[in-house]
Amino acid sequence: MNWKALEQALFDAARQTLQTLLDEGGSPLYAAAFHASYREEEADLSLPSFAANSLQALCEDHPEETDESFSSVKWNPVDWRWDWEICEGEPFTRLDDELQAHANRFGPRQWQAAERRFLVTVSRAARALGRHFAQHPGVTPGFVVFFHDFAGDIALAKRSMTRQQFERNFSVERAIENTRREVAALPLAEQAAFYVSRLHCADGISGEEAERWLIANGRPAQAALIEQLNEHAEPTAAACILGLAGLADAPVIQALRRQVIEADEQPTRNWCANALGYLEDFDWLMQQAPDIAVAGICANFDGFRWRGVQPPVLNYRPVERLLDQRLEVHAAVEEALEDLYAQIDTTTADVSEALRGLLSPHVAIRRHAASGLNNRDLQPDDALRAIEGLRRATQDDDESVRRVASVGLEAMQRR
Repeated sequence: MNWKALEQALFDAARQTLQTLLDEGGSPLYAAAFHASYREEEADLSLPSFAANSLQALCEDHPEETDESFSSVKWNPVDWRWDWEICEGEPFTRLDDELQAHANRFGPRQWQAAERRFLVTVSRAARALGRHFAQHPGVTPGFVVFFHDFAGDIALAKRSMTRQQFERNFSVERAIENTRREVAALPLAEQAAFYVSRLHCADGISGEEAERWLIANGRPAQAALIEQLNEHAEPTAAACILGLAGLADAPVIQALRRQVIEADEQPTRNWCANALGYLEDFDWLMQQAPDIAVAGICANFDGFRWRGVQPPVLNYRPVERLLDQRLEVHAAVEEALEDLYAQIDTTTADVSEALRGLLSPHVAIRRHAASGLNNRDLQPDDALRAIEGLRRATQDDDESVRRVASVGLEAMQRR
């Protein structure tokens, strides 16, 4: 893949497009952006569109808009007045063919490496374009060109601009950065108190960011999280954090058990059961009502578990024990594991247990294990073991297991 040629082609096409717009006159442009690059692992790594906007156009098209944060329409190219498909015809037809072939030739790791280099390449083109037009009379003094990600990631956009440009244009995000630095200088207990106070906030340091910090640094926040669990109108965030932070102390377990039994809202009871599952409180969960037992004992298979301070390791034994002891939960376990198939991210540590799961007397576990072994990101030796296990599973007594195994075998053999 000729990355320099792609960078130059993006720069040339965007420069010509922007120059044409500027030659037409009008109010000064405050920003331009590459955007709308759709990316799907082992499928597509699409070339971006290009957009630009002026403050006058922003005011005319969105007169009620006052937000200037990076998530606002001011910085969302999809909402801008001028938007072009610049990556059409030559040389982009050839470069796009090269890009897709390069990204998809050797499996997930190759695609991920290609995506990283692609992000750098587009960001470099944006930075060069910003320098080229920085002194043009048709742009504002703070004019910036950036790469806008479909997920709204400002970290990617910052690659395209200087520190001065970031601070001039993004006062909201600059204030958030300053707050992070100030909080990081505090004693750990005060940091914990701050992040607990932000758990239910959408602006500034958001609840999502607070959750990440508290999961990684849960111990000094334990008492405050238990207080939120017991008294806050929305206690599910505290329950999730206590579980994912691995805080299996007696006060935590007792508080979560109490909420499982006493909470008025079913989501609260379920999230507390999940947290107890993350903390492996299986003996107690085994004795609870069917919905709680299933929610807690199957919790370690869900996608949230990957956010924990310790990565999960596949373990079917608690589920097997539940299925062996309580016949009335079989249908619910089947449904729970089926819902979680797409959330498996099997690693080297999980392969042996997944292979053992293929031999389980329980169809739900065999089917789940077969799905988990369908992972083209496994190391070569593990992939060979997975392929052999899936090949055997295509002869399973259950049709649904055979189907999942066949799909997985076909995918794994494309490596």
